[in-house]
This record gives sequence, C-alpha cells and structure tokens, in this order.
Amino acid sequence: MKTANKCLIAKESGILQMPYEDYVAIVAKAKEGLRIREVKNEVLASLQGFLGGKIAVAEVSAKIDNARTDIKKEPAAAEKGAVEVKAEAKAEATPEPKAEARPEPKVEAQPEPKAEAKPADKAKASAPRTASNGMEIPPIKKDISDHFHKCDESGRLFSVFKQYYACLNDACGGTVRVTMKDGFCSLWNYDEWEEFAFVDIFEGQLRVAVNPRYTESLESLNLCEVPRLLSSRHNLICVQVDDLNKTLLEVMVKAFEEVGLTV
Repeated sequence: MKTANKCLIAKESGILQMPYEDYVAIVAKAKEGLRIREVKNEVLASLQGFLGGKIAVAEVSAKIDNARTDIKKEPAAAEKGAVEVKAEAKAEATPEPKAEARPEPKVEAQPEPKAEAKPADKAKASAPRTASNGMEIPPIKKDISDHFHKCDESGRLFSVFKQYYACLNDACGGTVRVTMKDGFCSLWNYDEWEEFAFVDIFEGQLRVAVNPRYTESLESLNLCEVPRLLSSRHNLICVQVDDLNKTLLEVMVKAFEEVGLTV
C-alpha cells in the first residue's frame, strides 16, 4: 500500500489531516462508545424502574450481568464506557447498586444543626439585662465593682448590693442608675436625674443613706451615724444591713418615687 493511502488527506487542499490508521481507530472507538451508552441507558432505565417498584430485583441483576459481559469483550472500551456511565450517573443523582445486594433507596442528607457561635454567646452574656417591667437594667461599671472588692475581698457585699440594684430596677417605675464619687455609690432616678439613696461599706456591712422622712419606717433596723462627707451635702439618715432586707427595699422604692418631694 502506498503511503498516500495510509493517510487521510483533504480533497481540496491536499493537506495531511491525520494518519489513516488513527482515523480508523477513532471511528471504531466512537462506535464502541455508542454501544456502551446504549447498555448504560438500559441499565439506568432498569434501576429507575426498580426504584419505582415496576421491575423486580432479579430482572435488574440479570440486565446488569449482561451489561458487564458485553463490556468485558472490549477491555479498553469498557474502561472508557465505565467512566462515562459513572460520570453521567453521578450527574443524574442516580444510585449505582451492587448486583449482589438490593439497592437502597436514595436518602437525602439531613442538614447538620448549626452550633451557636461563641462570640454570639459572649455578646449575649455581656448585653444589659431586662427587668420584669420591660426596662433595661444598666450594667454596674467596673470601677464600682473594683471598689467593693477592694473593701470586701469575699465579694459577698457586692453581691448583696447587686441584688438591691436589680430589685430596684424591677420594682421602680423607671430606670435606676448607679455612680460612684468619693467612695460612695449614688443611686439615681434616671428619669428625673436626682439621687435618692447612697451606699457604702461600713464595719463589714452595707451602709444605706436615705432622706430622714423615712426614719419611722426604718426604726426597726440598725440605724448608724451618717458619714461626715455626706452629711455636709445632704440631710440623711443611715442604716446598716448585711443582706437583702424587704423593709429597706420598700423604703428605697418609695424614695425613688418621691424624688423631689420636700417635707
């Protein structure tokens, strides 16, 4: 055979396109690919029929076995066809069961529950609390907590003070704020921006100062002297407590409500 007969030559230009033998091999592989595709489509149709309850397991297994026998006739083409079948089956989201076992129905993966982000937990923990009356409880500033812990390392008195603070915000008809100056905590009616009580630590207890008009209501408690610095600024009486006292709390709520009242 002449060299020209062994090559595929363009009729118009006479330019060599590719070796003739390569062309013949490509055509043969294309035909084999079409045959494998037909086998694949038949197997997929059988599987879909089985999943729909229209075809028995034995029939599906038989068709799969026949397909395997046909494909083994051409090892190279079979390998190529298997890759195509696997790729297209994956694209169509169709399960590929084993011939020996009954294929399991497709089960959609359940989304995993989202874990709460730790930064969100921290932000939630640091956010201002809300009282039962819907009012936001302003946080106690760090310099106040540091002052209490400096005077009482156990932290017990600061815990008692926080109970009073939370209860006042819960029971009063407005917002209670606390500031500190010269070692004394001032409790404010935030709406009127006026002080109604003063708190400090004296002899290992909380010392609370209020207006003298509440003397009769507080006579059952432990009355004590008024700090000189406070007495120079306000007319007050003082009581000492080491726990949350209902009588004192009621008087403080009343003092909050009667801010600006003169006797």
